[in-house]
Amino acid sequence: MHRHFCDAEGHDWQCSGDCECICGLPMEGHDHSECSVELRPCPEHAAEFQRRMAQPCSPEAEAEAKRLREQWEAQPHCECGCTSDDPGEVVGWCLHCDHTYADYSPAIENRHFAEHCPGAPEALKQAARARFVRH
Repeated sequence: MHRHFCDAEGHDWQCSGDCECICGLPMEGHDHSECSVELRPCPEHAAEFQRRMAQPCSPEAEAEAKRLREQWEAQPHCECGCTSDDPGEVVGWCLHCDHTYADYSPAIENRHFAEHCPGAPEALKQAARARFVRH
């Protein structure tokens, strides 16, 4: 079992059975202490989440989505080449710039912060450089 965050209702939950981490490795038998918590609706809220996602957006929601797109486009631009990623292959993104992850692991994230992220705070960059050098 490992922890997820239900982005449908905003709570932590534990999965059961064979589950794969966001890093691509099975949860059992691997150290995931540096992996991000995965956003995934819990089984109790998954159907409602899918129903809400299928509904047409209200004018207010459309305006908010437009505002968020504009805010995203105004972020600092990563120059690692990730803009060529196929949007269907993106598994994550950086909160400090417009970087997208087609593959994710803590090592890939450390490399991004250590070498490419123009918007990350300096303390985050330094911590990532230290972790990057260790691996």
